[in-house]
Amino acid sequence: MSIRSQVAKLRQQTGTTQFNRDVRAISDLMDELAAEAAGGGESRKEDTLSAVFDETTAPTIRSTSK
Repeated sequence: MSIRSQVAKLRQQTGTTQFNRDVRAISDLMDELAAEAAGGGESRKEDTLSAVFDETTAPTIRSTSK
C-alpha cells in the first residue's frame, strides 16, 4: 500500500471517528432532554450545541448512567 493511500485511509478514519463522536453527543443530549421532558433526570445548564461538542472532544471522562 502506498503512503498516499495510507494517508487517505487514515484521514477517512479520522473523519468517521469525529462523525461518530458527534452523533453520540447528539444522541446523549437527546436522551437527556427526553428524560427532562418526561419529568425525570437532571437538567443541563443552558449549553449551546457547540459547547456539547467541545465537551465530547475534550480529553475528560464523562460518566454515563446507562
